[in-house]
Amino acid sequence: MIEWFVLPLAIAGAAFIPKGKMSDKKKMEQIFINLKIGIEKEENMKYPKLIRRVTNETYTTYLYSLPLGIPSETFESLMPAIKDGLNKEVDFEFDGLLKIHVYDKKLPTKWNYNYELLRPGTWEVPIGQNHQGVLYHDFEKYCHLLNGGVTRFGKTVFMKGVLNTLILNNPADVEFYILDLKAGLEFYKYKSLPQVKEVACDVYESAEVLAYLTEQLKQKEVMFREKGYSNIIDTPIKKRTFIILDEGAELSPSIVKTKEAKKFAEFCQAALSEIARIGGGLGYRLIYATQYPTKEAVPMQVKMNIVARLSFICASQVASRVLLDETGAEDLPSIPGRAIYLIEKKRTVQVPYIDDKMMFKMMEEREDEILNSGKDRKPVNDNRSTGHGEDQTPSANS
Repeated sequence: MIEWFVLPLAIAGAAFIPKGKMSDKKKMEQIFINLKIGIEKEENMKYPKLIRRVTNETYTTYLYSLPLGIPSETFESLMPAIKDGLNKEVDFEFDGLLKIHVYDKKLPTKWNYNYELLRPGTWEVPIGQNHQGVLYHDFEKYCHLLNGGVTRFGKTVFMKGVLNTLILNNPADVEFYILDLKAGLEFYKYKSLPQVKEVACDVYESAEVLAYLTEQLKQKEVMFREKGYSNIIDTPIKKRTFIILDEGAELSPSIVKTKEAKKFAEFCQAALSEIARIGGGLGYRLIYATQYPTKEAVPMQVKMNIVARLSFICASQVASRVLLDETGAEDLPSIPGRAIYLIEKKRTVQVPYIDDKMMFKMMEEREDEILNSGKDRKPVNDNRSTGHGEDQTPSANS
């Protein structure tokens, strides 16, 4: 008879490790035994077997073979026990062998953005530093990004880093449309940059910008069809259009208060869903951020079409599941800038810190190049009305 055992981590684990000096290897073996991470076969327990140990400059990797029948997913929940038992930071991966990485140092609690993070001519932006180096997100491979977590922990700082990076990397070929639903307090100061085409500050202005963008998107579809293009990556077109949304919950029809505002919010969510669904191949890149990751704040069509996720600490498991499709973000330490980056797997990172003063200083040093680029700047509406009557509600054809 073969049986697979694992005790609940809440009642077993690192606490059962004998006191005294033990090697990390021995400690992990003891954790496997304590938690019964093994297969019982003919009254004998078969545990993960260490194949070899690889020592790197700042971490050590332990490679184990698993007895048949132990699912590799089990080790996701096992990592807290190993981390506590070793008193070190750890993570793992599985590619036929279980690889447990044990790090000698902890991630920094803060590190500043710097010029070395730039990759001119690319669409790569630094996501953050982990134990194995700096991770980059390539918007040519994963054209949209969902960004969330509680307020004051790094969402807006990260998006400002994206803005700064892409302008410095591609001053002549990037344009931004920013929906700053924090009344424009974070991004309106950048509206004078030629690369920033528009900054919307409320649901009404957001609807106006998105109506313009969806009409532009339809015109690009026609142009691509006539030229036989299917994906902008395979064309000579260099321009990329980024739509940054800071606080998507403010465009939720369930949150806005008036009947008129609800109509605009519904239009905005539909437009953002269209951009997420078909905009990637046409050169549109959506960065959708919210501190309230709920089904109402993140429309299903938006979420379904965004592979890449960046989650700062979340208030609940529910919020983590909305952002990452799994728990974990609720257990992040309360460190500003600490986040989980998810594409093919979750990786914990410390996002580089940047503020407005740093951004303006870096841009001033390349002022001529930045200001001489994008001279064809055409805002959506230079004479935007401050009134929002019923006749201004975007039509279904907008």
